[in-house]
Amino acid sequence: MKMPSRILTLDSNIFIAALKEDEPDSEKCSYILSKVPDRFLLSEPNIVYQEVCGTLARRVGEDVAEEAKERLDMMIHPDLLTACDKNFCISAYPLCSRYDIHAIDAMYLKVALECDAILVSLDKTQFIDKIKSRTREIEAYHASEFQY
Repeated sequence: MKMPSRILTLDSNIFIAALKEDEPDSEKCSYILSKVPDRFLLSEPNIVYQEVCGTLARRVGEDVAEEAKERLDMMIHPDLLTACDKNFCISAYPLCSRYDIHAIDAMYLKVALECDAILVSLDKTQFIDKIKSRTREIEAYHASEFQY
């Protein structure tokens, strides 16, 4: 078995699109998830559980949300799950102004920066493009651009 070569931080919309299977980029998102854990490890903020499971529970049903929770448990190593406690939030909020991004997106970016991870999201214009236009210190991709 090949050891993972890099760390990924995936925006919650990647998981949601892969699990809903009826989104425009569902196939690409499923492909990205298929690379975990053989090629990539995941590093995520713990809010990913609420964003993914809460959205799926509302849109699809609690049974799908529970399945998503179980999949997240298997995909994210506990040591790479970042607690979004007070200190973390305080350290992440300056990223909102630095990159002109939403507060929740700053949490994913903060995790990716701390882990030297590749960041992937379906939010191109309001997240990925803003990061790319302001820094080269992180690899950031829209799911359609992800070529690994």
